[in-house]
Amino acid sequence: MHLHGLNVFAVLVSWLINMGIGAYWYSPAGFGKLWSKLSGVDMMKMPKDEANQAIIVVAVGALVQTLALATILHALHPASLMSGLTAGLVLWAGFTAATTLGTTLYSRRSFKYWWLNASFFLLVMAINSLLLTAWK
Repeated sequence: MHLHGLNVFAVLVSWLINMGIGAYWYSPAGFGKLWSKLSGVDMMKMPKDEANQAIIVVAVGALVQTLALATILHALHPASLMSGLTAGLVLWAGFTAATTLGTTLYSRRSFKYWWLNASFFLLVMAINSLLLTAWK
């Protein structure tokens, strides 16, 4: 099934990958304890309504990110998996890494905090760039 040239199933799977990796990444089994220490936020003590609202916002943001990546890759027509991966990594460097570094440091968060968050997006964008390039 395609929507404006995008493979809807590939987009949905990519979105689920984004959400799945994020659920693990920021869990106590992943890097959640480190994230809590670096951010000063204990997710386990968040009020339920606030936590649910955050999850919805994260899910919508992940879908927007996945759709944007799919749209850009579709427009670029990468000829190989390596071309798709390279495009995804350039997008990560230019739009995620570069823009979040300054805001993180101006917010008086550490470089380690920035890297913890940025590397999550690096992994997600790399995997999803490969998937979206292969599964047109």
